[in-house]
Amino acid sequence: MRVLDVGCGDGTLLRELAQLPGIETIGIEIDPSLVTAAYASGLDVRLGRAEALPIADASIDAVLCSVVVPYTNQRQAVREWSRVLRPGGFVNATYHGAGYGVHYLAAPPDGWRSRVYGARMLLNTALYVPTGYRFPGFFGDTLCQTQGAMRRAAQNAGLILEYSQVVDRTLGIPRILFHGLRKPLARR
Repeated sequence: MRVLDVGCGDGTLLRELAQLPGIETIGIEIDPSLVTAAYASGLDVRLGRAEALPIADASIDAVLCSVVVPYTNQRQAVREWSRVLRPGGFVNATYHGAGYGVHYLAAPPDGWRSRVYGARMLLNTALYVPTGYRFPGFFGDTLCQTQGAMRRAAQNAGLILEYSQVVDRTLGIPRILFHGLRKPLARR
């Protein structure tokens, strides 16, 4: 089984997965220093972005993506998951819900800096969801995901939502979302 970790960081999860029999791991990371360190430790980690995975079409059995989508063009990232997955392959992904931004506004862990982060996250999301556009630079660097928007992105990419869970809430608003997605088997 070939498993791809999108936004693998230093490769911690890849190291754990590589210990399992029959698992071949590949990591994608945008930070060159993390790629160099992970590669030096013997991991197959490649420099790349979630929106343009340096992976062949239909070559991956499972995609893992833990809280990377908020920093990407979510629609393109989900299309890439579908492109690299073999028919029957699956995705396990977690995202920041709007409650994540609300948390930074309501209970800022770092004072005014956290409030600015929460506000720009929520404002950027309010622009992105209906238009697909983000604010430029610093103001547009992160988004919150919604269940509906991510479900539509998956459907538009040809993926089936098999499992959805709100992991945590702030003031009743989803803070962390989890989706289990599957690429349908090819029709004959």
